[in-house]
Amino acid sequence: MNRMHKKIAACLLAASMILSAALPAESAEAKANASAKTPTVSAKKVTVQVKGSKTVKVRKNKAKVKKVTWKSKNKKIAKVKKGKITGVKPGKTKVICKITYKKGKKAKTATVKISVTVKKKKTATQAPSSSTKKPGTPSPSKSPATTTSAPSSAPTLAPTEAPDDPDVVPAQKFAKSFKGMDANNPLLANSFSADPTAIEYNGRVYVYMSNDSQEHAGRGDQDENKYTYITSLHIISSDDMVNWTDHGTCNIAGKKGVNSYTGCCWAPCITYKKINGKDQFFLYYTNGGYQIGVAVADSPIGPFRDEYKAPFIGPYTANISEADPLDPAVFTDNDGKSYLVWGADCNRSPDEKHYPRIRQLSDDMLSFTGEETVIEAPYFFEDAGINRIGDKYYFSYCSDWNERSGSYKDLSKCSIAYMVADSPMGPYTYVGEVLPNCGNVFKDDKGEGVWANNHHSITQFQNEYYMFYHTMTLKTEMGIQFGGRSTHVNKLQVNADGTLGLIQQDFAGVPQLKGFDPYQSVSGLVSSNNAGMQSIRSTVVTRTQGDKEVTDYVIPEDGARMEAVKSRKDYRYSWLSIKGADFGDTSPTTFQATLKGYSKGSVNLRICADDLDGTEIVNAIVIFDEYGDASISVPTGAITGKHDLYIEFDGSVRDFVSWQFAK
Repeated sequence: MNRMHKKIAACLLAASMILSAALPAESAEAKANASAKTPTVSAKKVTVQVKGSKTVKVRKNKAKVKKVTWKSKNKKIAKVKKGKITGVKPGKTKVICKITYKKGKKAKTATVKISVTVKKKKTATQAPSSSTKKPGTPSPSKSPATTTSAPSSAPTLAPTEAPDDPDVVPAQKFAKSFKGMDANNPLLANSFSADPTAIEYNGRVYVYMSNDSQEHAGRGDQDENKYTYITSLHIISSDDMVNWTDHGTCNIAGKKGVNSYTGCCWAPCITYKKINGKDQFFLYYTNGGYQIGVAVADSPIGPFRDEYKAPFIGPYTANISEADPLDPAVFTDNDGKSYLVWGADCNRSPDEKHYPRIRQLSDDMLSFTGEETVIEAPYFFEDAGINRIGDKYYFSYCSDWNERSGSYKDLSKCSIAYMVADSPMGPYTYVGEVLPNCGNVFKDDKGEGVWANNHHSITQFQNEYYMFYHTMTLKTEMGIQFGGRSTHVNKLQVNADGTLGLIQQDFAGVPQLKGFDPYQSVSGLVSSNNAGMQSIRSTVVTRTQGDKEVTDYVIPEDGARMEAVKSRKDYRYSWLSIKGADFGDTSPTTFQATLKGYSKGSVNLRICADDLDGTEIVNAIVIFDEYGDASISVPTGAITGKHDLYIEFDGSVRDFVSWQFAK
């Protein structure tokens, strides 16, 4: 291992050591465990059609189940994920379910083989016309758009879903949100995201984050976050700072990434510039801790493309740096000139200090003008940032974990500090701390701080400044070991003398900036909170190593779709909420929605005001056709003024496409 790789390994090891705290000790259950039977599954023989699916459930039989893994013997015939067996092509195979459970004081493993038969699907001879009306389903108020030419063959039938088990009684009525019912932080309730950077564009704030959920998919609840599977970014946006549109993930690095020659994609930053009369978005990111890559797009949400055709900064590139090429931040000044800052001090050796660097970008944003300049930031560790506030330039960064002394003794460990200069290239003068580590604020159930590495972005939006940062609050509330980080935002106070007020980290977050319009067409991917809902998903590729099944790589799907996940044993309703919907003085007459579900299945859709069991204003049965499509237009109850909305699903939805109220 060469010197550079040792530094990288040391940095990653140090980060992983502080990311996750051990789970609290379990209460004594020796007698119950000793009397428990061996866990098994709900079915040992399954028959499905091609592209159809059935879910096999684990029956715990009073045993304390610790881990469940699923594997198909022949993925070309049938695939399996979390017990959901999906037919691929006709044939027979077996699915292996391994259940690790506690028996007395010992951990044991039960292996169950499930025989799977996949039959040829029944194909439709003719697609239904756009005017076909399903019995009992109200027609939408607007006719669906027609295509200029008919498809040459019938569309693919939607997969079917296993019917409910009538003996299962849900543990509770509503799925539980790990975010908290009134909280605005963290921004996402259904996924892990970290290392946020944010920009304002056309009246919206866009937030770009490392996709920790990709790592979680590969490692599970009980492993650490080692960042090795993260090859994608997660993007969300909002115009009111509390209702967020989930734009999903973009594969940037890895086997399916636009820059497939880079292995990882962490800690992004982004800016835009008008080039040849068109806004272009330039995304810079960390490649595995030793290089910086760049991707380009015509829109803030992509799709991104590879224009540079190689890693941008670091070893084996045209731009060798004296700093560790990690955690870039990009800044465009009022005069149109752009600058990139980066760096990390993974070495932590006092006699070989690695300071960050700043360098001016050329007009094409894919090359540099002039040489890089050192910023001598006290106790620098990683995570650079640069902003202009008034006529001053602010360089902010994450401090290290070393002991402080002298004039820096009040700078807390792994906190965000800042410096000020009269020019973007410096020289910068140290001022103080602006964001303490989240472990100082957020505690576990024992009252102990839950620490993480620190990463931030200062962004101006609608003439106010905000601090985006990440914490461990979601994973703490879930009670898991995996070090999944979650993005928060709080207002940043700029004092009259130019100093920055200390960020007050909390769950309350930022107050809603304006009312939400429920009469517009709204994507089902918009929510302020949700539970039992999934928006991003990944395919986990495994391989056999000896007698173990290990994760090879994880590929997230580009984009997102909002899915209501049914879990009869845990809850009846999955749900999402919209804060501050303003109906005005006149009540709506109808509610319209478009959804995708399971072939000929149904779901009960409810909308309640101000609480999960609040005033019911919509209650409709949605019936899906054989292709899994459904559109409804149903009467609403009376409602005026401003209210929080809870859209609830009793049943599974594969894609909550869109909705709106109409007068």
